[in-house]
Amino acid sequence: MPGIAAPILAALTQFAVGGLWAQTLVPLTGVPRSFFAVCSLTLLAVEGIVLWVLGAGTDGRWTALPPRGGALLAAAFGASLLAYLVALGVGGERGVRLVRAGALALGGGLLALRAWEGRAGLGPLGFPLLLGNAALGAALPGLAFVGMLLGHAYLNAPHLPLRLIERVSRAFLWAVLARGGYPILAGVLLWLGGGAAVEGALAGLQEYLLVIILRLGVGVGGSLTVALIIRNCLRLPNVQAATGFYYVAMLTVWLGEVLGRFLLAHANLPL
Repeated sequence: MPGIAAPILAALTQFAVGGLWAQTLVPLTGVPRSFFAVCSLTLLAVEGIVLWVLGAGTDGRWTALPPRGGALLAAAFGASLLAYLVALGVGGERGVRLVRAGALALGGGLLALRAWEGRAGLGPLGFPLLLGNAALGAALPGLAFVGMLLGHAYLNAPHLPLRLIERVSRAFLWAVLARGGYPILAGVLLWLGGGAAVEGALAGLQEYLLVIILRLGVGVGGSLTVALIIRNCLRLPNVQAATGFYYVAMLTVWLGEVLGRFLLAHANLPL
């Protein structure tokens, strides 16, 4: 599949932003700091890979981002993740929250910049359409990742209240449902934009129909199935089984989001 590198980079950045946001659903008090540290270290490593690829690129460009502004903002976001990791080790609760809020602002700015630069060809509503798409693309993998690691935290701290992982699992289910309904909203907004936006969408639907089926079937349908199974496991309750299914959710979500970024880059379809 040609041109998959840029969609993977975009999905990785969205994962880093979404993983940071999903941590806000888990209280800093009552949960071992090691949980947040492992989450943040993983996100920092992911963003480090993105920055390394950006620096090593032969053309110095990242799809849908200006060469300088996007790279600088990505570097600032990576630095904020490092600062957050340090704050978790030496800072108090208030300091950790402030540093995390700054990192979230930079991450949100990075997603907004991508949406702004990629709005061409999608009509006057292109920016909000792409921004919503990026937000969902960040929330899904972020929630699956945090849910998976939180499930492991229960093995080391079985006294943790069940409501913590239930909160994450509910958010994950609603995010999957929102992702499933987003193509309908995107279609309406593209139709309202009219003209070239509609023509481009129809051409993309014809050329990449198989990719669209895989994106919706696995990324949405598969993720929805797993999200419902996780909710059922927690009703038993069986946190260990739910944790195992979060691994499956990571696979379905990741495949769906990479294919979604591919469709956006090659067919201008915000799916």
